Amino acid sequence: MRYRIEYADGRCCNFANSRKDLLEWLKLLKDEEITDIRKIYKNGVTDSVLEKYQNYLDKNAG
Repeated sequence: MRYRIEYADGRCCNFANSRKDLLEWLKLLKDEEITDIRKIYKNGVTDSVLEKYQNYLDKNAG
């Protein structure tokens, strides 16, 4: 499963190829303002999973 991490400025985003990759990115991006995390399905459809990972963002912010 791929994930797209979107930032506040809207100009760039990062991709994670797995949940493990996503959690590593969230650790590295503790100073960035993340506006959305989207799960990308094989057919191209995306769903926001920001709420699911909000706890990881809160832990890294503090």
